[in-house]
Amino acid sequence: MRCSVGTEYERLGEGDTLMWVRSDQRVMLRQNGLKRFADFMTCEGGEVVNLHAWREVRRLELDGDDGGRTVFLKRFGPIHLKDALKDLLRFRRVRTRALIEFEMLYAFKRAGITVPETLACGERHVLGRDRASFLMIERLRAGRPLDETLRELDDVHRRRRLITSLAEFVRGMHDAGLRHKGLFAKHLFVEEQPDGSWTTAVIDLQQAGESRAVSSRRRGRDLASLMVSLLPDATTPREQWTFLLRYLDKSKLTRKDLRFVRRGVLPHARKLSRRTAYRAWQPILEQTKA
Repeated sequence: MRCSVGTEYERLGEGDTLMWVRSDQRVMLRQNGLKRFADFMTCEGGEVVNLHAWREVRRLELDGDDGGRTVFLKRFGPIHLKDALKDLLRFRRVRTRALIEFEMLYAFKRAGITVPETLACGERHVLGRDRASFLMIERLRAGRPLDETLRELDDVHRRRRLITSLAEFVRGMHDAGLRHKGLFAKHLFVEEQPDGSWTTAVIDLQQAGESRAVSSRRRGRDLASLMVSLLPDATTPREQWTFLLRYLDKSKLTRKDLRFVRRGVLPHARKLSRRTAYRAWQPILEQTKA
């Protein structure tokens, strides 16, 4: 099966399973008892940090020649039928949940966006049907969640630089043809540099996508997710307004911009948190009525 990732990964097949393992990490994984597909799927060490009907995320501490490291092992069940149909309609083999995220991690990295390093990915198909898959990624080595950072950051000038940097990051991501679809503040990690600038990394790309151009509807969904997830205590309405203007690269919204906010951003924001969005976005709502 074709996989859109770099040459630094070895493709390993055995029976009805297929794996991609980073060449420079293969020995380290073996030293920790992770050699075959079954080893990753049956590993019971570490701590479960996230559990859903179709996904389990386990935090592990692995030993290596260069010291210990923290990794996250994501194990997935079969993909949903509607997602499988998307691949079938494009006349390609159905990708597993792990492979989808694996490819998106590489796409974001290719665009110059900081993401967790992938150590290994594997999937199992039986008679062409997705049965199970896994993805092992390394913990980000720097940065803190965006919402926690903003709640603790009091300096007005540093906050403004962070808000501005964040807007430019999201705009750059969209301009590169990338969308997240779950762009909540907890999925962004930020770090202040010695010169006062901020860098941003992104995690949890299970629902992310790549296209030649990101539509207004999909841009609006990402913006709504991020802005609402920073309410009510991480940002002020004025900072939300600053973020939106910087994202649109405008000092004042045009009729076209207002139409985008009204039709692309606000409907998604209202679905996420109707009361919070209405209260905190009153300045934006007043503008859209003009």
